[in-house]
Amino acid sequence: MFGKRSLKMTARAWLSQETAQTSLILTLVVGVLTLLCYLFVRFLCGAPYRMMLELGVSDVIPPVWLFTLLQAVAFFTAGCAAGFVLGFRPVCCLAEKYKGGMLFVLTAAVELCWYPLVFGGGLVVVALLQSALALALAIFTTVSFFRVSRLAGWILVLHSVWLLYLLILSFRIFLRN
Repeated sequence: MFGKRSLKMTARAWLSQETAQTSLILTLVVGVLTLLCYLFVRFLCGAPYRMMLELGVSDVIPPVWLFTLLQAVAFFTAGCAAGFVLGFRPVCCLAEKYKGGMLFVLTAAVELCWYPLVFGGGLVVVALLQSALALALAIFTTVSFFRVSRLAGWILVLHSVWLLYLLILSFRIFLRN
C-alpha cells in the first residue's frame, strides 16, 4: 500500500540542514581571524631559511611556500569550524559548543607556538612536546565539535591530521639533531 520512506539523507540535504542552523558570517569571521593570527606570528618570526640551515633540516621540511600555504589553510579551516560551532543556533547543545570554543582557543594558542619554537628559536624538544599537546587538545576539541555539528567535527578531523603531520615533522627534526 504505502511504500517505505527512505531514512537516508543525501549529502546535499545533510549539508543544507547543517548550514541552515548556524551563522555563516560568524564562520567566516572566526576563520579569517584565526588566519590573521597565524600570519601575524609568521610575520614576526620571519623567514625560516636561516634556522632550517642551522638545524640541517632543509631536506625534511617541504618548500617554505607550500608549508606556509598548508598551515594557513589549516588555520583558516579550523577557525571556520570553530565559528560554525559557535554560531550554531539550537540551544540543546549550548554548554558543549562553548566548551568546544574554549578548547579551540586553547588548541589554536598552543598550535601558534610551533612555528616560533622551531624557526624562531630552534627549540626542537619543546616544539615536539608542544606538537603532542596540540594534537591531544585538537582531539578533545574534535570530539566536542562532533557533539554539536558533524560538519565541524569532520573539518577538525582533517585539522588533526595536519597536527599529526607537524608532530611527525617535529620528531624527524628532533632525530636530526
